[in-house]
Amino acid sequence: MSQFVVYLKLKPFIAQWLHHHYGNPVRFHPQSVENSTILQFTRKLPEDSQPDTAADGMTAVCIPDNEKKDPAIYNYLGLKGKEAVVDCIERTFKLMMWNELNDMSDIGCSVLNAIDAWCEKHGIDIEYDRTILMRYNRLRRSYVKKGIDLRRKKRNHDGVFNKK
Repeated sequence: MSQFVVYLKLKPFIAQWLHHHYGNPVRFHPQSVENSTILQFTRKLPEDSQPDTAADGMTAVCIPDNEKKDPAIYNYLGLKGKEAVVDCIERTFKLMMWNELNDMSDIGCSVLNAIDAWCEKHGIDIEYDRTILMRYNRLRRSYVKKGIDLRRKKRNHDGVFNKK
């Protein structure tokens, strides 16, 4: 992984999640969708531009090594390229959040306590627990509104599936 980085503006809880799982600066695993997206949109620094520099609220993300696109040369992400990478990161976060919080109805504690524990597990400050709860509920409601119930179903003793 190269030492060249790009700086992305991310929601604070997503930046915390990234740092917890991928370090600081963020280094995605080589075959990740995030690295593929970064490689797709990196290009040479335009002559009229300056390289990115660290700033408050920005997250440093390493540009992956690639034999066809040397990071020493291809180390610039334009505004739309950065938006594509941020979108990719947020989709990964959303998928993980949905998968892990989806079965909260069967956990034996309040939903907010479960979310607090989930935040703690993923390096996210507890101050964002209500934000995570609202994101989860919006996602769940958007599917239910269309008649799609993606909650996990449990098998009872008779072998019949019941919603929990």
